[in-house]
Amino acid sequence: MTPGMPKPNLLFVTVDCLRADFVGTDHADTPFLDSLAADGTNFRELYATATTTTPCVASLFTGAYSEHNGVYSLEEARLDPGVPTLAEHLSAAGYDTEALVTGPLVAETDLDRGFDTYAYRDRRAELLGDWFDDAVAAVEGLEEPFFAYLHLWEIHDPVAVPAGYDDPEYGRYPYARTLSALDRALEDLSEHLPPNTITAVHGDHGEAIAYRDSYLHRLCKFLRTGFRYGLGLDTRAIERRLKRRFDRDPPIPDHFMEDGHGENVFDFVANVPFVLSGPGVDSETVEAQVRQVDIAPTTLDLLGLDPEDPPAGDPPADGETLLPSDEIENRTAYMRACGKSLIREENWQRAVRADDRKYVEYPDRDWEPECYDLDADPLELDPSADDPRTTRLRGRMPEETVRDGEQLEIGGLLEDLGYK
Repeated sequence: MTPGMPKPNLLFVTVDCLRADFVGTDHADTPFLDSLAADGTNFRELYATATTTTPCVASLFTGAYSEHNGVYSLEEARLDPGVPTLAEHLSAAGYDTEALVTGPLVAETDLDRGFDTYAYRDRRAELLGDWFDDAVAAVEGLEEPFFAYLHLWEIHDPVAVPAGYDDPEYGRYPYARTLSALDRALEDLSEHLPPNTITAVHGDHGEAIAYRDSYLHRLCKFLRTGFRYGLGLDTRAIERRLKRRFDRDPPIPDHFMEDGHGENVFDFVANVPFVLSGPGVDSETVEAQVRQVDIAPTTLDLLGLDPEDPPAGDPPADGETLLPSDEIENRTAYMRACGKSLIREENWQRAVRADDRKYVEYPDRDWEPECYDLDADPLELDPSADDPRTTRLRGRMPEETVRDGEQLEIGGLLEDLGYK
């Protein structure tokens, strides 16, 4: 930020379930999102901390992994009181802060810390519906400089394609067609922003969508859930045979045995978009591998604030700024699968992505880990049995420093959101 210039505003949009390969590509008709990516800085290889919403947003807000901020899953989701948030930083710097959220991001998570207003809404209140006017009113009512965080649920399963968009010209899948409609709504919302506003667009995690209409897929997945997640049987060999049968040339990167998110750490659910656009933002595409934990320090850096000078607490240093972007080198990405559909914590997964490899382990199962050569096997179909880099990758897992096991009483809410 140039000295003497007014502080820029920030509209930060998280589109729940937004995959990286649906921004700046022809999978959906999204001219507005594509223009933000073309005119601003587009981080194409950013990897989420988890493949479930609440841990992802916690890492986005804190720059810390779950092991260091206390948010482990949708239900074990109370933010550690000693970890400062992005909103606390910006509030201390004089920003008017407001969050417009839905899904599992209830205030009981303590992710509301630092927001002057934390407005939680029903998942059916969408930017594609009557709630659009409320979103506009909220943004127009903010005092400059402001930080507005907007969390959108429109392309989260179950997807309802808006009238006029259920056509192949807007994409092959209902997911893509709804994203095309959402693109227009975001463009309309942007017309209500002051000129001195930076827009950030991000996906908390991705989504498996290619096989949702297949009855065979549903049957196989039902059986897999029962045997693998319910009984704890190692069904991976059978799953791989099915995946190799269906996934050698998919229309988009996806796996036959997968649907939704939270159950695995494959790239199609872990690789998410992060786009910055607006005054003072360079036009650049960044191909280096970066992480969700890098977003908070990058945001503070972009706004001219010092992430090393927190308003309170002793913040962990998992994330690093991505500015200047032309100096970035590949960073080790750590991620977890901890979704409610895994049934129990015994089925959680952890992974490290580095050196063109992905190492995956099952901490509470007596199963052999997996290691994928991402150059030779970008679809992650054939793990190596004995990759020499396994030990080195395993050593890059973060150590756990915060764990109190507190469970939020939000089971009814999660069922309403579609988490069974």
